[in-house]
Amino acid sequence: MRILIVHDVGAMIGGAEYSLLNLRNELVRRGHEVKVVTSDSPQPEPGFSDYTFQSRDSTRAGKFFHYLYNRSAKKTVRLAVGDFHPDLIHVCTVTKLSPAGVREMRSIPTVLDIRDYGLLYPVLHKAVPRSDFCGYGDEACCPRHAGLFRYYFELLRVYLHRRNFPVFSAYITNSDYIKNIAERLDMRPAFNMNGPIEMSHCDEREKELLRNSIMYAGRLEPEKGVIELLESFELVLEKVPDARLYFAGDGSLGAEISSLVRDRGLAGSVEMLGMIDIEKLTEWYCRIRIVAVPSLWPEPFGRVGPEAMAFGIPVVASGKGGITDWLDDGQNGLIADPLDRAAFADALIRLLEDETLYQALSGNALKSSAQFHLEIYADKLEHLYSDVIAGEIQPQ
Repeated sequence: MRILIVHDVGAMIGGAEYSLLNLRNELVRRGHEVKVVTSDSPQPEPGFSDYTFQSRDSTRAGKFFHYLYNRSAKKTVRLAVGDFHPDLIHVCTVTKLSPAGVREMRSIPTVLDIRDYGLLYPVLHKAVPRSDFCGYGDEACCPRHAGLFRYYFELLRVYLHRRNFPVFSAYITNSDYIKNIAERLDMRPAFNMNGPIEMSHCDEREKELLRNSIMYAGRLEPEKGVIELLESFELVLEKVPDARLYFAGDGSLGAEISSLVRDRGLAGSVEMLGMIDIEKLTEWYCRIRIVAVPSLWPEPFGRVGPEAMAFGIPVVASGKGGITDWLDDGQNGLIADPLDRAAFADALIRLLEDETLYQALSGNALKSSAQFHLEIYADKLEHLYSDVIAGEIQPQ
């Protein structure tokens, strides 16, 4: 198959980009021809993109206008389709592509990946209670949180994209939670693929280096529950004085967390690692005992959880949104409400103090993570691609 992958970002800035690169390499390994279209923001890395369009998002006015109509994206997609002659287009993100870029795909079988809420705000309240997500994240959930301009701009942007839905033969989701939302918002047929994650292994002896360690890896934003995690950790220290908490990532709450750590005398127990790359995060996974995912909003999937489980690390998480696709409470990790600081702290303490429970959950975490392996994900995609190309799957 000749597969054209389209994504907003042309550099290795996060998990989505590493996932895309790994998928491209796996598809090529299987004998497919793959080309990639991305924007030029941030500066594209050599070898990552085969066709690059201008994002023009250096100014606010340019960003908003080109999110509605990006002439460069339109021309670049047209060029890629005419030059590469793909059998199928796999669209990962559409924000910088704009509706104009999507319309250039209408002559080719196309599938759309829905891994976040980008095309679901601000109509998400039609599928799930507004209280589940309103006020979290940086999207326009309502006029009160986004402001009138941003909210009505997002309404227009989503409306224009929804007019393009007939372009897509199928929708790919990363959890049953997002699949159900997509179907309620007329994005059909939707297929939950989960993953993919890379499988890794560590020498068990390496974990003894940081035995009573807890890690949070991700954005330091309000919806992620990082302040609540820090407050729960203070309760952990009362029972496990030598426990250590590591924050890997950055975001708007970074400075506040650092200030709280300093003011509350936690400098000896909490370390801010900042943003670290995948290779460095892998080294940490080989030493960490527990990973915390205290999300307050419904995670679309929560990739960091199954990534940690692939190292045999049990996860303590909120259980919101797509998290229950990979976390089975009491089997491969524990579910606790991060707003109940004592309950979340108790879950962490149980895994730090109960070695029998820890080993049982660790073994199950490693086993259950296998279902998210890249090769299994690629198998599912190949079948979907073939069905779409053959016309066996049509928009509903």
